[in-house]
Amino acid sequence: MRKFLWINPVASEMYGTPELKEELAKKGFEIVTCRQDHIAAVKKKYRLAIETAHTCVADMRCPMAVSYIKKTYAPDFLEYPDIEPILMHCARELHERLSGKGFLYITTPCTALRELGNSIGLPKVRFYTWAEFAQLEGIPLRRKILDISPIPPGFFAEYGKQAGVLDSREKIDLHFSSLPKPTEKKVLELLYCPRGCHNGDGV
Repeated sequence: MRKFLWINPVASEMYGTPELKEELAKKGFEIVTCRQDHIAAVKKKYRLAIETAHTCVADMRCPMAVSYIKKTYAPDFLEYPDIEPILMHCARELHERLSGKGFLYITTPCTALRELGNSIGLPKVRFYTWAEFAQLEGIPLRRKILDISPIPPGFFAEYGKQAGVLDSREKIDLHFSSLPKPTEKKVLELLYCPRGCHNGDGV
């Protein structure tokens, strides 16, 4: 059976060397990429959600941040749109395109996205964090330190001051523990890891 591998942008930036591609090829993996612009598609979905919202819209791209806020603070002024993270959009496209051709491995930058992906139950698709996949396949981790994340804060920059940015657990705690009333922001960008997904527990 053919083995297809999608390397998420964070892992690709941190570990995607020519040597890695050679090692993966030797192990029988075919690296695949998405053909659709899922970033644009997801932004379009958020625009619609924000336009029709009665209160502030929560950014759903980081499952860890959303879960933490719901469990710790349970704010009643946030709307949680049914919009999957971009990584899930990529996985669905690849599953549809490669269905019946082999087994698809999807790597994630954190365990939260891995768990979300596996909960969807796509046939012959398995989600692993990059660190788990590397350990499973015996691939040495030659990490490059990133100054800027491939997934940095600023996804809702088009909304200017109407978009709040909470790009760490500390900022999330400070915001919700000191917020006396519903926010006037249209959308809150939420990232659990400081400065972006390259600090996730899967890389």
